[in-house]
Amino acid sequence: MSDSILVELPLPLLHLQPEEDDIAVTSELVEPEVSRTDRSIARRASLQILYELDSTDHSFATVMDAHFHASAESRQVRPVIRRLVQGVLENKLIIDAMLQDYAPEFPIDQVAVIDRNILRMAFYEHLMQQRHTPVPVIVNEAVQLARRFGAEHAHSFVHGVLGALMTDTAQGEPEGQGA
Repeated sequence: MSDSILVELPLPLLHLQPEEDDIAVTSELVEPEVSRTDRSIARRASLQILYELDSTDHSFATVMDAHFHASAESRQVRPVIRRLVQGVLENKLIIDAMLQDYAPEFPIDQVAVIDRNILRMAFYEHLMQQRHTPVPVIVNEAVQLARRFGAEHAHSFVHGVLGALMTDTAQGEPEGQGA
């Protein structure tokens, strides 16, 4: 290496600085792109329906009809939404008992409504539905729902509970299911 190169370092930053017109600083929050797969659409719609059913005294039929009437994108996946919502509702007591086993420090009725229903859907999809959904897909979708709709750290809570469930089911039966 020649000594002349070393003498010229550090390079002047005049030519490395962007012109003021070249950059724009903004405080705009950039949201990750929302998944458009049918199952993702069905999960988002199901979460909205379960949230309403869990936080109001509206009937199942009224909520389903209102949602299908208002949301054009969920019309195409009505059967999936109906199966997921009905499956969670029909198994809610069993699912809630298991959730309590996996998050004993949080009474299920004190867990945020969004988080509780995200977890209910994930538990139902993993343990009870007839259709097999890959575990990473269930966890990823649940965490993404928690990021999008939950409080600031909801995704960490959801990920932790589902991580414990997935570890247990990979080793055998989940807690609360006997074995």
